[in-house]
Amino acid sequence: MSSLWAKFTGALVMIIGLLGAALLFVGGQRDRAKEAASRAKAEAKSKSAVLEAERSIDNARTQAREQSSEVQREADQRPKGTRPSGNLRR
Repeated sequence: MSSLWAKFTGALVMIIGLLGAALLFVGGQRDRAKEAASRAKAEAKSKSAVLEAERSIDNARTQAREQSSEVQREADQRPKGTRPSGNLRR
């Protein structure tokens, strides 16, 4: 009878150990999945920030071109006597 209890207790301890190992394994996978999700989220944010910066740069370039064209147009429309002399004109 004590041999039967020893086998039963050993089997019970083995089952508890396997369940514990399985829980640790699943918990580790969950942590890795959370890390991967947070890395993906950070990467998406950085890509979004880069796109936003590029959009801002393009807008600034467009505004600078428009202002430059406007200044050049105003300079070209001035009477000849008030225009600057030299070779720097376009």
